[in-house]
Amino acid sequence: MSRTRTLLFALSGALVLLACPDSPVLLPYPLLVLVVLCGWRLPRIGGAATSLLLSTLLATFVLETGAWAHNYLRDAPEPALFHPQLLPDLIVAVGVYASWWLTWWWALRRYRFTTLQVFLTSGLYGVLIEQQGKIFIAGLSTMPTGLLLWAFVALAYGSTMALATFLVRDRFDAQRDGRWKLPLTWLLLFAMTFATSFAWGLVLQATDAIPPKKLPMREHPFW
Repeated sequence: MSRTRTLLFALSGALVLLACPDSPVLLPYPLLVLVVLCGWRLPRIGGAATSLLLSTLLATFVLETGAWAHNYLRDAPEPALFHPQLLPDLIVAVGVYASWWLTWWWALRRYRFTTLQVFLTSGLYGVLIEQQGKIFIAGLSTMPTGLLLWAFVALAYGSTMALATFLVRDRFDAQRDGRWKLPLTWLLLFAMTFATSFAWGLVLQATDAIPPKKLPMREHPFW
């Protein structure tokens, strides 16, 4: 990365960080900038699958906690979350984020991805999957300002998995650069999201592990 690009990248991270107190869901992006500029990696724990699992847990915990805080700060009457309370929200979220881990573990073992490619693939997925497509439709119906809504969501989703994969980039050494790697990974993300969410939902339903939703959020923040 050239010096000019490095400065612009660092500046983008600083600007997004300034927005995080009001929009904490964007926190994965300044963390990504910091990690990339410092060249940080997770310590080696187990194999590639285990390392990616840990980094995905870390990155998605930041994302989901930020999303919860984003709604909590606004005392959202209808929170855009899996569950209004933080701990149940994190538990339910496992069903979705497991698909990210499995998909990228498969993809990184077979193809070489740059951090930008991971960012773009995950960001586009996020725009279409967020709130079961409502964000995509809302953006379409409010063009051209809808592009800002899409960019906001793409930034949160894209930086989350870019962060997770960058932290363990040395665990994957695939050199194949297939022309279909991006659409294949993108489609697999959708398929795996439905599969793992459904399976995890059955487990949670069978164990009765999730309490009823309580509103307003500020009166019942955690459980």
